Order: sequence, then C-alpha cells, then structure tokens
Amino acid sequence: MNKNALHLVRAAALAAALVALSVPGFAGESPKQPEDLALKLMDQTGSLSVDSVAGVRIGSSLKEAFGALGPADRVLADGTWVIYKDFHVNNSVAHGTLAVSLKDGRVSALRVVSPAVAVALVAHRGCAVDQVVVASNR
Repeated sequence: MNKNALHLVRAAALAAALVALSVPGFAGESPKQPEDLALKLMDQTGSLSVDSVAGVRIGSSLKEAFGALGPADRVLADGTWVIYKDFHVNNSVAHGTLAVSLKDGRVSALRVVSPAVAVALVAHRGCAVDQVVVASNR
C-alpha cells in the first residue's frame, strides 16, 4: 500500500472517530431529557393536581366518579376519598395515591399524592389535601 493511501485511511478513521464522539449516545453521553415538572412538583409538595382520572373531571357527579374509579379505600371526615391504587401522571414518572375531594355530591378536586401524604390524610382525618403533616408536637 502506498503512503498516500495509508494517510487517507488514517484520516478517514480519525474523522469517523470524531463524528462518533460528537453523536449523543456515544462515549457515555446521553441525550438531554425534558424536565419532568410533574415529578419535580410531586417531590417538592407531595401532591399534584390533575385534570382528570379515568374520565372523571372536576364537576363529575359522585355516581360518575364511583362508576369510573370504584369505591374509595378510605373516606375521610371531610368527604375526601382516598384510593390506594397506583395512579400514574401522564407524560411523567410521577405516581401515587388518588385523593378525590367532593362538594355537594360533585368532584371538586383531584390530586395524586405521595404515600406520606396519603398516610397523613388518613391519620389526620380533618386535613385538607394540600396540607402535608409529617409530625406533630402534642
């Protein structure tokens, strides 16, 4: 093989290596994922409002909610339903227990809450869904 051909082969190999290193996925670099805002909010507050679950929306009747979601695992003193199935938030890895607030026989709020918030809701029956009770001093 003549010297010019050898230099061309080396230059081509070097160029291919440089291109491979600049492509995401090579050399341990992963493509940037969009920020999961629902997960971030869930991590910060322990709960996340959702627009709908299984066709149930704000304003749905008690009968519609029961038909779509089934019975509550716990019904709190303020009428909030706690359903322990693992509900997943669309386009996110956030998930948790569903808390359904009712007012005058209609759904007034839908929230996916963390296990800690679900425990707090049940332990402190008068808690609002937005409150997170971790510990109390008695």
